[in-house]
Amino acid sequence: MFWLGNSQYGLRQYKEAIASFRSLVTSNPDSAKAPEAMLAIANCQAELKDTKAARKTIDDLLKTYPKSEAAQAGRERLASLK
Repeated sequence: MFWLGNSQYGLRQYKEAIASFRSLVTSNPDSAKAPEAMLAIANCQAELKDTKAARKTIDDLLKTYPKSEAAQAGRERLASLK
């Protein structure tokens, strides 16, 4: 699901990518790719100009996977989503 979402993101199919990444996070929250998938959801939302949703997704990422590399990247991304 993660790689499908990545492919969809690359094709600028952001809504489809969000669905793929969400499917991964929902069905396999313990996956090593789950934090990256959440960050990717936020990136898709930002591309769709939905900064409010992107900020909420990053907040959820920071709460759920605070020690992940994706969370660190999310903190940096949050600063650019003003």
